[in-house]
Amino acid sequence: MTQLRQAEVVLPVAESGQDSPGSALGAIGAVPWPRRTARPRDPRPVPAVVLENDLLIATVLIGQGGRLHSLWHKREHRPVPFCSPAFQPASGGPVFAAPVHGDTLRVWEWDTARDLPFQVDFVLADGESLRVDTKVRDPRGHTEWDEAPPGELIAAGSGWGALELTRLGVLLPATPFTGLGAPQRPWLELLHGNMIASDPEQPPGRSLVSAPWRAMLEAAPENWLTAYHLGVARWHARESEAAVAAWRRSIELAVSPWALRNLAVAEFRGGHVREAAELLTAAAWSTPAVPALSVEAVDLLLAAGQADEAATLLRRVPT
Repeated sequence: MTQLRQAEVVLPVAESGQDSPGSALGAIGAVPWPRRTARPRDPRPVPAVVLENDLLIATVLIGQGGRLHSLWHKREHRPVPFCSPAFQPASGGPVFAAPVHGDTLRVWEWDTARDLPFQVDFVLADGESLRVDTKVRDPRGHTEWDEAPPGELIAAGSGWGALELTRLGVLLPATPFTGLGAPQRPWLELLHGNMIASDPEQPPGRSLVSAPWRAMLEAAPENWLTAYHLGVARWHARESEAAVAAWRRSIELAVSPWALRNLAVAEFRGGHVREAAELLTAAAWSTPAVPALSVEAVDLLLAAGQADEAATLLRRVPT
């Protein structure tokens, strides 16, 4: 009989993903920094779920995007090589998860980069091999979706799905999207027409880049935060010049390390390594509490041939 149990897997984890304060663009694959220094990676326990039958043991990381971590063949006492067909969301954070039918682990999350909810079923029936089924649903109800009620949730994901359902004013049966919280608050404000500007030294949070949110950003009263998020939305749409204009406008309204960092990305992609290094160094010095910015700046200073400046900055990075 298939068994399903919760577990933890200790993995070296670096700060990453859209919610990381230093990676608003990194989460959408737009930061080809020349990596020369090691990004800090500390061993951390990551929540997981183990499915086991008489043939296989499958471990799924519900704390890292619902990815299949390992597959072990019990009778042959060896790992099973695999190429996971599971949906790869932009965020690698926690997902919603629940058992279904006794032999299935179902995970859900809302991929904000693609503006779609996804569902992945890891099925390990008794005596059978692992099957992974992925479904993506149009939130307006034009796509089939398995509405079989799952069991009790064993893990909760983010509040971004709940935010999107609030925007759309719809319900998705048999999905668990709940948990509106502080990360979603600025966007809830935007739904009412005005995103209130926070302290520019504080991380701006996740940028939502879909067309509806971009339209609301463009229509809202202007401040450094709306201009910053608008720049990310434009960059995601491959409108690099318009993105740069938005980040420059953000800095005119209030200087923030986050807009400086994104301007550095744009300069680097344009081949202007020294200019990018100057911008990123300024961002790093203004925000000592975010070592990821210092690490990126050190990489860029080395690429620009400024080893002394890199050494000075590197001394600020925690070991």
